[in-house]
Amino acid sequence: MNPTLPLFHQQPYLQTVQCQIHRLERDDSGAPFALLSETVFYPQGGGQLGDRGLLTLSEPGAGDVPQVIEITTTKRKDDEIRHYLKLDDAGFGQLQSLVPGQVVTATLDWSLRYQQMRIHSAMHLMHCLLEQTLGRSIPHPVRSPLNDQGGENHYEFMGEFDEQSLERATQELNRFCAAGHAVRTQADTGKGPGYRWWQCGEWSIPCGGVHVGNTREIGAVTASMKIRKNTTRVAVSFAVEAE
Repeated sequence: MNPTLPLFHQQPYLQTVQCQIHRLERDDSGAPFALLSETVFYPQGGGQLGDRGLLTLSEPGAGDVPQVIEITTTKRKDDEIRHYLKLDDAGFGQLQSLVPGQVVTATLDWSLRYQQMRIHSAMHLMHCLLEQTLGRSIPHPVRSPLNDQGGENHYEFMGEFDEQSLERATQELNRFCAAGHAVRTQADTGKGPGYRWWQCGEWSIPCGGVHVGNTREIGAVTASMKIRKNTTRVAVSFAVEAE
């Protein structure tokens, strides 16, 4: 069976797609998931949350199958993009009898996706502006976990910068974003399948996530830092929400 066609890199602002359910299965924990013919849902990875949203059947649900099913998260397992469903046992059995081939419409929770796109590029830029403020390179964060409110860069060092450096970097970041710089992403097939670059201004960072197309979309951010267990954590959140 053909793998799911990912649309989120080439069309990151696409919010819905009509597709087919190829397979309906359960993972090792028993959680139900669907494999689709194509998807706009980004699978959890690189710190970015897996997309959430809705799966709408093309025809009214039969028996115990609701016509609209919640997608609670999206994850990648090997070559599979798994759309996890809020579906009870009866609904799972009924829907499974309709696949493969059941036509559905997959619709993103756009508020979550757009927030993740904004904060993901903000985290990259925070690292870049810290380096610019310090006048030297610093090791890339070992993790950059995002959540529903913001994100963090985790650095495995202490003393590379202080709160005053972070404040100056944040001010520069906000000025840079307000000026409106293009953000680009592209595949690098020479480094293997799935390898991608995030690019903005003079900076390039390996990243397979989903980002905004212009820094102006990020808006103003605030930042703070704390040191815990020999790890410096830089937290970034939005000063105001995008309209």
